[in-house]
Amino acid sequence: MIMSAETDVLHESWNGRRCAAFEKLFPHLTLCCALVAYTMLGAFIFMLVEGGSKSSTEDEYRNFLSQIVEMVQNDTNHNSCTLSQIIDKVERQMKEFKLIWLQSPSRWDFLGSVFFCCTIFTTVGYGQIYPVTLLGKVLCIIYAMVGIPLMLLVLLDVGDCLALVMSKAYNCAHNLFKKWLRWRTCRRRPWSNRRTLDDGTFVFRHGGVIRQPLDIQQVLKSQADVRHHSIHLHKNKDIFEKLLARDNLMIKDPLLRSLSCPELDQMPKPPSGFAIWDFSGLGDVMEDLDVPFLLILFIVFAYICFGGIILPLWEPQIEGFDSYYFCFITVTTIGFGDITPTDPKCFWITSLFTVVGMSIMSMAFKLSQNRIVSFYQYCIRFIGRANTDVENVEKK
Repeated sequence: MIMSAETDVLHESWNGRRCAAFEKLFPHLTLCCALVAYTMLGAFIFMLVEGGSKSSTEDEYRNFLSQIVEMVQNDTNHNSCTLSQIIDKVERQMKEFKLIWLQSPSRWDFLGSVFFCCTIFTTVGYGQIYPVTLLGKVLCIIYAMVGIPLMLLVLLDVGDCLALVMSKAYNCAHNLFKKWLRWRTCRRRPWSNRRTLDDGTFVFRHGGVIRQPLDIQQVLKSQADVRHHSIHLHKNKDIFEKLLARDNLMIKDPLLRSLSCPELDQMPKPPSGFAIWDFSGLGDVMEDLDVPFLLILFIVFAYICFGGIILPLWEPQIEGFDSYYFCFITVTTIGFGDITPTDPKCFWITSLFTVVGMSIMSMAFKLSQNRIVSFYQYCIRFIGRANTDVENVEKK
């Protein structure tokens, strides 16, 4: 019976922990699932609208190509132009080329539509694929108005979670490293090889013996100066406590408006029982997110380098430094469009890489914003101090 009761208690405790963990994760999972569902919905809609429509520019594009071919054939058959002259004519004709001619309904399969939706709400906008029909353009505007705020919410949420995890991992590793250093230092010290008896006597392995007083009373009896200073410290403590009691600052309850800010008493009084809580703890969470700036930069550039290494595996045409350049332009949502992915089957990998990279950038900003603000304030103070010194010199 006892064992079964203990088992029931452990089972209930485990269930309670799982429920608490699920309650913490549920809002974050809901946001991520909402973004995924919104992406799938948008891909399905654009696939039907753009992929199901007939291309209105296909005939124009084929006529343009026919004109170039006929021009080259005529000049070649009549030998009226040299090769360089033919190339110059083709070059002049190509200036009339329109990028919209490359937008065909065949590009709007499901994966291509997913990639297009990701370029909308991530604001990357490569320009590789875009709607050409009137209905598609209207839907694109509406989709962006909802998708971009949703993406920002996901980035903020995931960035906060990653920042918290990163900070805890760093603090844990830092504490373990400090404990290892202390353990290593104690091993090297000679007094670490000792054992303590019940009466406070240190006995070393080499035969040395040191007796240690057990309490502070023995020290006060033997050291008059220590006793004298302790009495003064005790008196100072009493004086300080009396000052606090006089100013009514020794408060254990929530901080009332009259004490937190006397000017608030001039405002209308809140409902009975209302009090402004002590806000002294604000900012403690951000101060706990103490990760070195160099480590943050290392994580960001490591992710970009990792993407640059594996990108040629599914996009062979992007190689060399261009792969790293593409990853940086994508993660920072610059999206020039000079280098774009071309394999439709791997569009979802590029989309996932973009979303994860933007989350890491959000985490990096979350971790470094305190340091950036502190550095900015330091620069402002330094500039203000320099201007003051210049004014004082001019006055003299």
